[in-house]
Amino acid sequence: MSQVFRLTTPEEKAFFAKRLADLCTEKQEKVLELIPAFEAVVLGSVLKLFRNRIRFNALYNFMLAKSAPEEDVAKLVSSGKGMPDYDLMYRFGEGVMGILLPDKKSAVATLLGGQLGAKSSTIIKGLTLSYALYGYRLKEFDYDALRDYKSFGEYYLPASSDFYTLAPAKIQLALVDILVLRDVLKGDNFVFDEPFVAVDDRPSRNYKLIAGVIAGIALLSLGLFFTFRSDSSEVVVVKDDTDQIIPIDSLNKLNDSLTKAVVDSAKVSNDSLVTLVWPEGKPFQVPKESMIVAFHTYLTDSTLVTPLDLTCTELDFSDKTELLASPKTYLFKQIASGMNKFKEVDVQVQVASEKGLVVAKEHAYVLKNRLVGEGLNQKRITVATLPNSLNNQIIFSFKKRSSLK
Repeated sequence: MSQVFRLTTPEEKAFFAKRLADLCTEKQEKVLELIPAFEAVVLGSVLKLFRNRIRFNALYNFMLAKSAPEEDVAKLVSSGKGMPDYDLMYRFGEGVMGILLPDKKSAVATLLGGQLGAKSSTIIKGLTLSYALYGYRLKEFDYDALRDYKSFGEYYLPASSDFYTLAPAKIQLALVDILVLRDVLKGDNFVFDEPFVAVDDRPSRNYKLIAGVIAGIALLSLGLFFTFRSDSSEVVVVKDDTDQIIPIDSLNKLNDSLTKAVVDSAKVSNDSLVTLVWPEGKPFQVPKESMIVAFHTYLTDSTLVTPLDLTCTELDFSDKTELLASPKTYLFKQIASGMNKFKEVDVQVQVASEKGLVVAKEHAYVLKNRLVGEGLNQKRITVATLPNSLNNQIIFSFKKRSSLK
């Protein structure tokens, strides 16, 4: 049976082993023995996303915002001249690993080092570079798998049998325990679009959970009934689904994460930009037409106390993937920066989609997650759906809590 999951071709594997052996002064034969174990660790951590939508959201946001080190990957897995920029690859690999293997790296390194007899530096660097290779493969070749949570699960489910092919026999059981993979590998059928249950190791048959799901469906049906009976011009406030939110402490582990402010197009001339500055901050530039200009004025002018609704024309979603077509990083960066300077301000993200309320809600959470990824406390962000008739409109509604007194 052919192998589904792999980070390198056989030829690339040899070059990767040579590079890592030279980097860590390790025997190349030992590195060749380690690479399948690295792949097993990566695959195991990927399989865990089948039942952890929070990590999937984090991976989606990271891949959306970060560029893969394509040229350095090419140097790592080929015999060409020139050395890869290892620091760049380490940062990218650590970002991916911070999502897929949180708090497990030391345990995995101890297991591999003790059982496979390799230097700790070889294990750590090899794992980090392996996650960089996975991020590159995901970004460049398998990006469609990130379209949504269900697609991701369906894409990688056939690879689950590869775990035992890749993992050396003497570390299989221990690695399964470390990665908490028993529920994933035992052949249960997955329902990828069910609400995420925040229990990492739930039993395969939990009748209380089943009863709860049935009750939830009934309540949801009633909720939809009354929603569609209401006036079509009404803004529908969405209940805060915690499984949709990326925890800020998880995102803080991502080195070189979503925190660099960038004006998207290098072609934008200086006369089309405006320079602003937050109190005790550094100057930054945004397009003069950006909603950030009005947002900056609203925050810095204490006389403006009424809520401010800003229609955002800088963002749109792809019809094919439902992802942001052009994620304006500076927009999320400066909203988060400004609100972190002015703690009394909250925001509601309101989204309309011609495809309906469900898609509008998904889009709203994408925007909320990006703000959380920039360091804004999720408790200060609510989401709402707008009537379909507003044609894919996005509104950021800002409110100063002091104005409510």
